[in-house]
Amino acid sequence: MVTLLFLLLLLPGFFALTTVVFETVVPEDAPIAVVPENETVSEDGLTIIEGGAATFSDPQRYENKSAAMTALRRESVYAVLEVPPGILDENTENATFFLYIDGSMVPFKEPSKAIRSIMAFYLDRNLPADISVEREVVGQQHTLSEYLVPVFLMGIVMLFAFTYLPYNLAREADVLERLLVETSMDAVVATKILYMTLLMLVPISAFYGAAWHLGYTVTFLSLAVVGVFLLTFVYLSAISASIMILSDFSTLGRFVNVAVMFALLTFSSIVYPVGFFSPLRKEIARQIPLHYSMIVARSLTLKDLHVGLFADWLLALLGFTAVTVLLLKLSIERYKRTI
Repeated sequence: MVTLLFLLLLLPGFFALTTVVFETVVPEDAPIAVVPENETVSEDGLTIIEGGAATFSDPQRYENKSAAMTALRRESVYAVLEVPPGILDENTENATFFLYIDGSMVPFKEPSKAIRSIMAFYLDRNLPADISVEREVVGQQHTLSEYLVPVFLMGIVMLFAFTYLPYNLAREADVLERLLVETSMDAVVATKILYMTLLMLVPISAFYGAAWHLGYTVTFLSLAVVGVFLLTFVYLSAISASIMILSDFSTLGRFVNVAVMFALLTFSSIVYPVGFFSPLRKEIARQIPLHYSMIVARSLTLKDLHVGLFADWLLALLGFTAVTVLLLKLSIERYKRTI
């Protein structure tokens, strides 16, 4: 009865509520860095530019171009608008703005062209000088197929963590109960997660082989890239296993895991950059660890970046993994007391 209620009422209701994040497919809330070209750019000029950019993006002020470009590489922003000096000066005849985008952020390429056009029109109309906006692509450019390779691999990681692992645990629930008498359930569950984590090397290798065969310029065979995908699998598996144990390995637990997987797919923005659908979805995505796992994995796969650029995020992901493992431990202890 509980399972039927979940299928007929709670699950459809949940997915109906998630539709509120799809308010628009126009990236009106995409974060864009606004940075002065040099120290002579006035505060009033920057404020005016931010106000204008707010009509089609989420502008964020940066003190210098170096910091803004670092934010661009980390996908904290998806474009950098460099503001030239003298834009409010009546004696300035011409002024050129530069809009920098990352070549690996494929979904933002076409929207950035529209943003450049809107920006050029707005600035030329509201500033005394003759304004032009130049769009420049920085870093290595990739095709949509290349961009989707790490995204699909992350999907495989999620699929294994939230479907295959719960199925495996449910199938062996009786065995796990008998093992409580003979050995530690903690060790059994940990061994199962470790085994499946190592098993993830197979799809990672398969994706690398397919990408190499197709001539894609992506990087998989590096410790950093493999480590990010495996770390992600560990904390997702710990969450999945906790749900199964707390639900006594029931069918309901498997449905909850599937619901969690779809919720993460919906809210984590692992395909499209944040700000493409709604401010709500952007704020939610920024709170989900999977969002940062995807950024780091995608960046290390598609860009020539050092893993140290994401050191703070990786430490946070390690801390979150520790929390999920602790949750799994507490779930096992609860289960031991109830049987």
